[in-house]
Amino acid sequence: MDELLGSELKKVRKSRQLTLQQLSDRSGLSVSFLSQIERGLRTLTFTSLKKICEALDVNVNFFFDNGDSSFVKKEKTSYKNTGNFSYKSLVGKMEHPDFIPARIDLEAGEYQQIPYTHSGQEFVYVLSGQLEVEIEGVQETLYSNESIHIDSSMAHHWYNATDETTKLLLVSSTK
Repeated sequence: MDELLGSELKKVRKSRQLTLQQLSDRSGLSVSFLSQIERGLRTLTFTSLKKICEALDVNVNFFFDNGDSSFVKKEKTSYKNTGNFSYKSLVGKMEHPDFIPARIDLEAGEYQQIPYTHSGQEFVYVLSGQLEVEIEGVQETLYSNESIHIDSSMAHHWYNATDETTKLLLVSSTK
């Protein structure tokens, strides 16, 4: 886990005047887990990060560099690695976008077991590897060049249960 990300999460939580218990109640994650994340002692799955961001009412991109241009060029691409996944915002400099594109690399075994719901929609396109997806209790495996588009208010989660990295394009909205 990146200590800087944990520190930033703590700053946002405190700026919202939330205790760890209140963040726990909103996110469904335990107080001890959240405390360890803030102190950089635990790794964070992408699903857990999304739960925290939803509870804090911030977009995941808030914690990652969006760059200073609308163009995301190959030579300027930098991924933020948090241990279980790498995340690259593809938003560029646009403020308040209607949807959030991102490139995500899920490391082998990156897994969040509990389905959850949130506002908006998600479109996930598998660039390489395979992705396990569960929606409303129905499980499906997506392979390279396959995708899914869902209403995020349906109980869902997706993860990499393989021993290789899975690369994704994620486009999400919160509306």
